[in-house]
Amino acid sequence: EFAASGRDWRTAPLWGIGLTRTVSGHTRFLHDGRARNLLEAVLWHGGEAEPARQQVLQFDAGQRAALLAFLNSL
Repeated sequence: EFAASGRDWRTAPLWGIGLTRTVSGHTRFLHDGRARNLLEAVLWHGGEAEPARQQVLQFDAGQRAALLAFLNSL
């Protein structure tokens, strides 16, 4: 976006994210690979994604499992 600063990162489309291990041989996420799995990738987000991150922090184990199952189905 035009208002993005050098501290902002574009989130890549999620299509095919469940195939990351099959295609790439790893499950490292974010621009620098610091997230070892999808849940870590979600929790590393801030900025405009902070409200969603806060919701995920409030999820119980079942809700987190459902979120990860959905993401892995993409």
